[in-house]
Amino acid sequence: MLLNRPTFTMIKQKDYFALEPHFLCDVCSIAVTNPICPSCLSIEIEAWLTLYPNLSREILPSVKRYLARIDDKIVDSTKCIKCNNKKAAVCPYCFTDFVLTQLKKANANKIILKEFFEFFNFDFEHNGYCNEAEELGVI
Repeated sequence: MLLNRPTFTMIKQKDYFALEPHFLCDVCSIAVTNPICPSCLSIEIEAWLTLYPNLSREILPSVKRYLARIDDKIVDSTKCIKCNNKKAAVCPYCFTDFVLTQLKKANANKIILKEFFEFFNFDFEHNGYCNEAEELGVI
C-alpha cells in the first residue's frame, strides 16, 4: 500500500547579504527608494490635470521639457516599478516638487494645491513641501 506523502522541493534562497546597487537621484542625491520614474508620474499628473484644462495647457509644456532634459541625461538608473524601464533617475519627490513649482507659477488655487498634495505627496524623506501640505490640511 502506497502512502500519499508530500513531496518537498528545495527553494534556493536569495543571497540577502549581496550588495545591490543603489542609485541616487540626479537632483537631490538621495537614494531613490520609491522608484517611480518621472515619465510614469507625468502620465498620472496629466490625467489629473484633465480636470483643469487651462492649468493643463499652461503647465504640461514645461513638464514635457523637463522630462526631455532628464531623459537625455540618464545613463543608468533604478528600474521603474511601473514601466520596468531604467528611468527612475529623478526621485518622485524632486519631480513632484518641480510640478508643484509650476502649479504655483500658474497661480493654482489652494483647492487645486490641496488636491495635488493628496494625490502626489512623495515628501517622505525630504521634509520639503510637507509643511505646505500641513497648512492646507492634507497631512
